[in-house]
Amino acid sequence: MTTTRGWTTCSPCPEAEVPDLTRGPVLPGILGIAAPLALAGLLQQGYLLVDSAVVGRYLGDTGLAAMGAAQPLYAILTSLFTGVSAAFAVRLGHLAGAGRRDDPSALLALAVCTGVWSALCAAAAALAAEPLLALTGVTGDVAAEARTFVVTLCSGMVAIYALGAVCAVLTGRGDARRATGLLITSSVLNALFAWLFVGPWRLGIAGAALAVVAANALTAAAGLTRLVREQRRRPPGAEAVTAAKVRAEARKGLRIGTPMAVQQLLIGVGVLALVWIITPFGETALAALTVVARLELLTSAVFLSLSTALMVFTAQNTGAGRLARIRDGIRLTAWLGTALTAVVSLLLIAGRGPVAALFSSSPETQAITERYLLITAPFFLCYTLMVVLHGWFNGTARTVVPLICTVTSLGVVRLPLSYALGHAWGVDGVMWATVIGWAAGLGYTLLATRRAVTAPRRGHDTEGSSMTRQLEPAESAESAKPDDRVEQ
Repeated sequence: MTTTRGWTTCSPCPEAEVPDLTRGPVLPGILGIAAPLALAGLLQQGYLLVDSAVVGRYLGDTGLAAMGAAQPLYAILTSLFTGVSAAFAVRLGHLAGAGRRDDPSALLALAVCTGVWSALCAAAAALAAEPLLALTGVTGDVAAEARTFVVTLCSGMVAIYALGAVCAVLTGRGDARRATGLLITSSVLNALFAWLFVGPWRLGIAGAALAVVAANALTAAAGLTRLVREQRRRPPGAEAVTAAKVRAEARKGLRIGTPMAVQQLLIGVGVLALVWIITPFGETALAALTVVARLELLTSAVFLSLSTALMVFTAQNTGAGRLARIRDGIRLTAWLGTALTAVVSLLLIAGRGPVAALFSSSPETQAITERYLLITAPFFLCYTLMVVLHGWFNGTARTVVPLICTVTSLGVVRLPLSYALGHAWGVDGVMWATVIGWAAGLGYTLLATRRAVTAPRRGHDTEGSSMTRQLEPAESAESAKPDDRVEQ
């Protein structure tokens, strides 16, 4: 393996040039991960809008309502794998930082988890989709179409999860450009197939689901082909892969990923609960909630990409034992997030009128949307700093901290206050509950950060060990190389 400034190239595989985040300037390395991920996130939101437009044009309100009813159920089914795949990205980052970028044990463990969870989701959708949809109050044609949509999606879940797994591998290694290329390709194919299957081919709501499956299958196949080709070019003397090593990596990934998976699940359930709280305020309030949710998805894509980039950066430098770089990464990412948040908040406050009018022609819906932006935008920094610090915690495998933060911010504070303040102050009370929830989450995260800094957990943050007690001997030996000393 040869090393150039900021990049590592595996000699047996010249085409597999990927960033080495343990070397070179700190902030450009983090931005090299964050910028492509942010672009991919924004484009994915764009293809969701295209899907909605196609379904609305060809299938009418029934098709749109079915997609809306099926989305929370689908999100819950996929949320657990989202956490697991992110955990393997962290684990692969540790291995990359320790000089074991080409170790296939973690890759095989991720492949096994992907296959098992795909089968479980397909079975759950077939057996539980109808009763779960009934709990939401959806009936008639909308319920039937929603069940068709969910079951069709879950029957091809292995393709959807395969793409997620490939992107997790690339992101964990620091190769966000290739991951972004795959996600962009999938988004474009999805939009094209959605029009083709629902429109000219007239496959109905099942066609919209098949478009997702087909786009993910083709893109995942391309990504997997590249990864397999790279693995075949491993050095001749590389360590052999055994079933015991794969099981060990699976246990490590699941141990890191279980809190992350539960966190994603709680967020999905919390969104359903929030809809239940707002429903009594009428259709206008629900419409405004939809607008606000889309705005939050668009704006948070940038800050979540910063969090993911810091997670990968931290994971690689944890594996390499470079704690000074991690501290610099946290500081620089926090300052960058603060500056970007200030710009976004000012733009939303100043342009709240045109922004609200862009999404709805109803004066009532526009008024609620404008009030939401005016109340919440000044406090968006609480959310930004919270998710950025969560990236650091996840990168060091302290995934329980973001989980407890979500329970505190969403379950203990935001949802109960939304119900209580909503009855006292109306929709404005729900808005203030959002702000208080963010503040509570940031408060807990800062306390956890102080505790981690002043009393580091054994084997994770003690200078000179940096997880070496948790890494295998081969990893520890790699991270102790003279070339891996902290660069000033």
